[in-house]
Amino acid sequence: MDDARLISHTLRFTSAVRDCFRDMLGVEMPPVAPGVEIRDFSPSYSMVAMIHFTGAIQGDFAISLDETTAARLIGAWSEGMDAVAMREVRPDFGGMLKELLNTAVGQSLPALEEEVGRLAYHPPLIVYGELDAPAIPSGNLTLEADAGPLACCVVLDEAGSDAERMLKQAVADLRRAREEVESCTRVLDDLLQQSRTGRLPEAVRLEAERVLLEVRVHAGATGDSFLFD
Repeated sequence: MDDARLISHTLRFTSAVRDCFRDMLGVEMPPVAPGVEIRDFSPSYSMVAMIHFTGAIQGDFAISLDETTAARLIGAWSEGMDAVAMREVRPDFGGMLKELLNTAVGQSLPALEEEVGRLAYHPPLIVYGELDAPAIPSGNLTLEADAGPLACCVVLDEAGSDAERMLKQAVADLRRAREEVESCTRVLDDLLQQSRTGRLPEAVRLEAERVLLEVRVHAGATGDSFLFD
């Protein structure tokens, strides 16, 4: 994983999230720390809103915060709210976060697409409680508002692009191997032509015929016809 790429896109996404909170809710959110923390993805707080994207690479844009913070952001929090009352206002602050996240991702994704090509992103989802996520590197930056802290996170999983590179390398290796087999086959044919004029020892001629027969039998078994041209 390229840490520089992860840091760059985490900073861009966090900036977009800050702009959205300011424009949509009139809330300022300065960062708590000046730098991006790189670690395995794990939500920092009890609630996470996230959008997954796929393409040459895959990953997530995520916002993590406590439910009380989310409720305060839209003015729905009051002291003494129990779990039942909090669930009743989930559609309100959940809907706000989905809309905000959609906008922030729409502003952030084009820069990533310039590097890796076209990406498709899924509708936002919200997870309440624990999230057992795979160990994938993520960039994290925490913002602070009067309502409470909020963590912005970008997850980039380059396993797909690594597999693509490995596949291309394997294809290139196979093509080189095929060219070498074709070259060796032509050499053996030339040797057999010379043997008919008596220029080669009998043992060399027999060995050439044996090897050429083995290669052609194998080619016939695998459906490759280039050795029979």
